[in-house]
Amino acid sequence: MSRANKSQKRSEFIDLISESITHDEVLGNIDYKHKTEDQIKKFIHPHLVESLTDYISEQDGKERDVAEDYVKKNLKWKGNKTNAVSHILFMGTENRPDMVVDMNGLKIAIEFKKGKSGSDVRAGIGQSIIYSTHYDFVLYFFIDISDDKTIKNSQGGVNETEFVELLWEQYNIKFIVA
Repeated sequence: MSRANKSQKRSEFIDLISESITHDEVLGNIDYKHKTEDQIKKFIHPHLVESLTDYISEQDGKERDVAEDYVKKNLKWKGNKTNAVSHILFMGTENRPDMVVDMNGLKIAIEFKKGKSGSDVRAGIGQSIIYSTHYDFVLYFFIDISDDKTIKNSQGGVNETEFVELLWEQYNIKFIVA
């Protein structure tokens, strides 16, 4: 299976999306430990809309309201019943990412998970690999809710670093831990 290439422009677009969902205004203003994943996505969604609107407005020279309409039409998420994410059939089960950005000729799946154990991390990795067969890129955002931030603090290890690089190089999955 061929993967979308990682040009500088595409990488910068992926980084823009990553930064907009992990920005201090987002991470610093919600109690992740006590919110559900749906509440977290609902909180993040307007921040992502704003960042993408700014990008489209600057990049394409569109008026802000036109750019915002374009973003809202092309940013699908489970929380929007009129513009929901389509299912992917895999192993007889329906799967769908939490959000999909369909812009700049790219389809980018976004998966949010929160947890405090390895099984929580693995569940999101498995889903992300499934999504990588249908989308150009996948952003997997894992929120470590363990008291001692074991998962977040372990991401600099050799095995972890190599695996995160492998996800990016072989599957176009950007794995982010907060």
